[in-house]
Amino acid sequence: MQGRTQMTNAGNALLWTVLYFALSFGAIFVVWFADRIRSNLLGKQ
Repeated sequence: MQGRTQMTNAGNALLWTVLYFALSFGAIFVVWFADRIRSNLLGKQ
């Protein structure tokens, strides 16, 4: 039982780590993409 709990905790830690990395990467990508679109629109105008 205890081994299972430790595996679950390790799995949760890994899941949260991956989730935080994904959210951070997503936020950076959104900001970069929005800035690129804004630059393109301003450049065309």
